[in-house]
Parts: sequence; C-alpha cells; structure tokens
Amino acid sequence: MYIAIVLSSASLLFCICFFLYCRHYIKSRTGEHLLAEYREEVQKLIAELDAATDRDERLVTERITSLKALMEKVDKRLKVLIGEEERRRVHAETYAELGRRRSVSSSAAIITEASPSLSLVSDTPVSDTTLAAPQSPRITVAEQQIETTQLPVAEQVAKLSKAGLSADLIAASLKVSVAEVELVMAFVDQ
Repeated sequence: MYIAIVLSSASLLFCICFFLYCRHYIKSRTGEHLLAEYREEVQKLIAELDAATDRDERLVTERITSLKALMEKVDKRLKVLIGEEERRRVHAETYAELGRRRSVSSSAAIITEASPSLSLVSDTPVSDTTLAAPQSPRITVAEQQIETTQLPVAEQVAKLSKAGLSADLIAASLKVSVAEVELVMAFVDQ
C-alpha cells in the first residue's frame, strides 16, 4: 500500500508541475511579452515607412524645383522669340511700305536695267554725229508694275552664314537686328 500512496502522490506532484509549466508557457507566448514584440516590430515598420516617405518627398520637391527652373527658362526664351518675331514682322511691314513708296521709281529703274532697248527712246534720228555725242536717255514708266521677289530673311541669313559671314556682317547687310540673325542662325544650325 505504501507504493500506491507514493505513486499517487508522485502523479499528483507531476500533474501540478505540468500544469504550472503549461500555464507559464501559455502566458509567455500570449501575454505581455508577445504583445511587446509586436509593438516593437510595428514601431520599426513605421520608422522605415517614415524614412522612405521623407526621402521620396525630398526627391519630389527637388524635381518640382528643377521643373520650375526649367519652365522659367522656357518662358524667357519664348518671350525673346515672340519679341524677335514681332520685331521681324514690324521690319517686314516697314520694308513693304518702303517698297510700295518706291514702286514707281524702282519699276522704271528695273525696266531700264532689264531691257535698255525698250526703255531708251531718243528724240532725234540716229546719224553718225549723234553716235559720237552721247544723248541723255529718256525713261518711260511701264504700264504694268514689275514685282521683284526677294528671299525671306531666314533664307538670306542661312545662305550668308553658310558662306562664312559673321552675325554682325549679316545683320548689317540685311538691315536687321543682330539678335534676329543669331536666332535664325541657331535654328539653321539645328
């Protein structure tokens, strides 16, 4: 009988120890310790997300700043281009107006250069004595106005720049601004 009491008490002691061990194991796995581990992991993830967000925000800010600077440069260049185009238009209108005013006198000059036999009319008959003494020719105005075609300024600038002339010389010969010549030369070089 003594052995049965010892075995039952040993069994009871083993059950109590096993119960305490299981309770401690369950408490350590599901209690405050596990919750603290989860909190640490969540805090690390939040810190990593904050760092990545700050880095991305800096990159976006830098790109926005560089884009604004680029847009300002483009706006300045467009203003210069529009101003030069306006100046060119004013110059073209001025040249056209000057051409209309000179149309009568220039058409007469063009006629005499183009066909001197038609434009020179002498009042006296031709003889040996008249051939020796030069007579002043009489200029007649053509019935139709002869229009001269000029190349556009851009084509003239392109030809002169290909010939090796500088922007100053081209501007002086075409009577346009140096900036306009440089602008056309920049477009021609591209």
